[in-house]
Amino acid sequence: MATVYLEGTEFSFSILPLKLFSKGEWANTIISIKNEYVSYDNQGKYIGREELDEWISAMFRLLAGAYGKEYSLSFERAGIAVDFYPYTKDGMEATRYERRANDCVMAIRLLMRSSDQKRLLGGVYSLLLHREEIEKFAESLRAEFDIVFSKLGHGRGEYLFVGVSPLGYKGCNYWYLDPSKSVQPGDYVWVKMGRHQLEQIVHVDSIRYFNGDNAPYDPLRVKQVLRKATVEELEKE
Repeated sequence: MATVYLEGTEFSFSILPLKLFSKGEWANTIISIKNEYVSYDNQGKYIGREELDEWISAMFRLLAGAYGKEYSLSFERAGIAVDFYPYTKDGMEATRYERRANDCVMAIRLLMRSSDQKRLLGGVYSLLLHREEIEKFAESLRAEFDIVFSKLGHGRGEYLFVGVSPLGYKGCNYWYLDPSKSVQPGDYVWVKMGRHQLEQIVHVDSIRYFNGDNAPYDPLRVKQVLRKATVEELEKE
């Protein structure tokens, strides 16, 4: 269970115990908020597989300094809206290096509802997570997601996609196609990344097999892994 403590408030969000996504799409989500004034627990199939994966990757990308400006996600069925605030320099956009080295914030706004989803309970509850809390929350949720996803046919499919992160970071899951189908989690590979298509070594966070109809990107148009990095190349980085 992904749990953080925020000045007397305990916030938990989980897709465990292992009740698989409904028809492969909707997570059995458990949401809990507890403090001196609030005791809220709700459970149901509120958030989609792709939505959850997008939220997790967005947290890791925020930590890696990928966002120069505010970025937002909304999960209507779950009643959750999330805003990502990168570090700024006196209100101006900072460099990626500065964003990685300084604090960032994730704001979660949760619409509190009755267990039958027919009544609102006290409106919207807001939480602010800083870098350390975001990292802990994201890592816990990623671990749960990977367990559940592995039960949904992981290892099957025509195309092998790999999720990668810049060196020094993990969990961002920028997706590339591996034509060789030989890359494994923990490997380092060469790819073209960013607006300028610079060739660089990246860390492989995860691998997933897809067919053409459920792949995260068009297999015929998505960027591809160029090759695995050698030990000698890694030692130079």
